[in-house]
Amino acid sequence: MSPRLPTTIHLHSPAAPSSKPPSRTYLIYYIPGNPGLIAFYTTFLTHLYGLLTADSNKTKGGASSVSFQIYGRDLSGFELATPTETLVKRHGHAPPYSLQEQIEHCETAIEDVVRREEEKGVKDVRVVVMGHSLGTWLSLEVTRRLRERAKGIGEGVRVVGDVCLFTTIVDLKGSRNGRRFGWALSHSWLPRALSLLLRSLLFVVPLFVVKFFVKLVNGFPGEGADVTASFIKSRYGIYESLCLAQEEMRDISVDRWDEEIWGAAHETKHPHKRPVLRVLFGKDDRWVSDETRDALIKARGASADGSEKWKPKMEIDEEEGWPHDFCIRHSIPVAERVKGYIDDIVEADQKGS
Repeated sequence: MSPRLPTTIHLHSPAAPSSKPPSRTYLIYYIPGNPGLIAFYTTFLTHLYGLLTADSNKTKGGASSVSFQIYGRDLSGFELATPTETLVKRHGHAPPYSLQEQIEHCETAIEDVVRREEEKGVKDVRVVVMGHSLGTWLSLEVTRRLRERAKGIGEGVRVVGDVCLFTTIVDLKGSRNGRRFGWALSHSWLPRALSLLLRSLLFVVPLFVVKFFVKLVNGFPGEGADVTASFIKSRYGIYESLCLAQEEMRDISVDRWDEEIWGAAHETKHPHKRPVLRVLFGKDDRWVSDETRDALIKARGASADGSEKWKPKMEIDEEEGWPHDFCIRHSIPVAERVKGYIDDIVEADQKGS
């Protein structure tokens, strides 16, 4: 276990005393996939933050200046260096934590971060929820719940956008890996048995040896190998990951969101505008069925002629060949693509005020 790995990442720039504070702050809340370690995304989030803040003092969408913050945390149960007693105090019981609990914990974390920033005097905090893989499913659920809780103008958290990366939100069983691993994950005893077996086998194996074999077998670069080795050696990581995978196979099945998330031609009755969605699929993603992906794009995505502007823009990475686990080797180019998504969301929000 490596205490050097962060359990949270919060990127923000303290305002200079003499500077005029921005009129609006966009908090990008990032939800990891499974395994849910935010440290996998350090390079991605840091580079994205650098791109966004490079011109954060400039005008966005013809309106006043804005600022950006990025916040991400481990999914519950993956906090490698956190004592069990702390996890019990924080979440009510020891791992594993269910998908429903992960949603609740993410929702609470967003509300807490927004409240802390407002208490510091940060004005008009608006949230963009971003997720990867399982995190995309969680992000849409969190957005739905936050909108349900915001009943009036100025109430609750204002979510203005969602960014879904390598999206797994329907029919996970139908993917190649879903068909490959689904039979094993159907056994309720598997998470505990396999995690106990691996912990027993690796108990006396030093972390640097595990890291060596991770690099040898998977070819992971230093950062990815560090995080993966620490995850494998952690007390609850494998157990939490397998328990979540079982639930993913069962619950990530059908499209469960309505027009308040996906968009509609008519105006919403909600006090906040509907969030702007941007969705990126991999071309050859073993966790997403091509048929499922194409059907979702046809049913929910905006048309190529731009006539359905209320629908989310969905695109398939046809040229770069980015893998599902982009954060291991492709953080920089994906961050550059995502920067454009954030610009679109901010521009749309600025126009709507």
